[in-house]
Amino acid sequence: MAEPICITGIGVVSSIGIGKEEFLSSLKGGRSGIEEIKEFDTHFSRSKKAGMVRSFQPRDFIATSKLRRLDRASQFAIAASKMALADAQFSVTQENSARVGIVLGSGFCGLSSSEEFHRGQVLKDFLDLNPILFPNTVPNAASSHVSIELGIQGVNSTLVQSFCTAEAALLFACDQLRKGSADLILAGGVDELSEFLFRGFSDLGFLATDQGHGEKSCPYDKMRNGLVLGEGAGVLVIETEEHARRRGAKVYGYILGYALVGRSSKGGGSEDLERSVKMALQGKQNWAIDYISGAGNSSKGLDALEARGIKKALGSRYSQIPVSSVKSMMGEAVASGGMRMVANVLSMEHGMVPPTIHFSNPDPECDLLYIVNQKMDREIRALLHLGISPEDCFSSVFMGVEWNP
Repeated sequence: MAEPICITGIGVVSSIGIGKEEFLSSLKGGRSGIEEIKEFDTHFSRSKKAGMVRSFQPRDFIATSKLRRLDRASQFAIAASKMALADAQFSVTQENSARVGIVLGSGFCGLSSSEEFHRGQVLKDFLDLNPILFPNTVPNAASSHVSIELGIQGVNSTLVQSFCTAEAALLFACDQLRKGSADLILAGGVDELSEFLFRGFSDLGFLATDQGHGEKSCPYDKMRNGLVLGEGAGVLVIETEEHARRRGAKVYGYILGYALVGRSSKGGGSEDLERSVKMALQGKQNWAIDYISGAGNSSKGLDALEARGIKKALGSRYSQIPVSSVKSMMGEAVASGGMRMVANVLSMEHGMVPPTIHFSNPDPECDLLYIVNQKMDREIRALLHLGISPEDCFSSVFMGVEWNP
């Protein structure tokens, strides 16, 4: 039997809270972190809002002398990782550092650093480039900076898998633990939102606009008309059960099953989501699922695809399982799965389903789902986390609060 993988620490930097206490309070209260963008000019777009991280103070986590060399995404990742390790009551030492790893997913990482560096390269013809920016132009900058800051010398990887990026990182980290390549790994996702990235999504027509009812993220709602972008970092400390028990760690829960599948050439994608769910639940099909952490991001196609996939995968019981999407509060980021998984752990610990805010007009394509639009108090022994990138991949993670071989 595969070695059980447990979750022993969480850390989060988000638009609705820095650290698990503030994050939990916002989840319970249905507080939105989506506001008008002030960090950069949005004159080129009809969309004006995003889930920007505004209360973050990097000096609370990183020495001032180091900040100049770190892009915003790396600052988020270091802060979330430090909070996760502190929550797990684990310290990286010279003796254990080779058995500790870091695996992060990041869609575009420090894109603003890349933009600034390459803009100088093009406009100034190498005459006035800022060399400090160069290390932050690569996708693995955040995980590398975390490893340097924390002294991690084990597994160090960065994954990019479209909107299943953080989930792919978690799955890879679990595989590394089961292979014996590490005893403990920091796993999750990080993204920063820049003007360059915002412009790209806007020009492609993916973003929500105000069509008379406000510009908002309203997954599964009939009035939804596009994404609202967000940013932040969510990190889990995962380790083998043996290692956690040996050091007397508090265990939040377990990764009971997981799957990441590619998009097939047939159908509309719901068959692929169904396939990922069934693979994640393999051997545990009869377990009760108390909550589905949805991937709904307020886009017409993805939310409807998710509804169809859930129905196909779970049969008649789907209508009894509450579904919600915390992206209604934080917005969508390529690696938002990291923050969502932190929310999942808190949902299990505190016995509650966070609301899908702004859900008031059921869409006929989604209305058979049991959508929760107000916080629901409910014991959650097991939940299903979904990740969807409709163009290329689908992921499912089955999480539970106790191991039951």
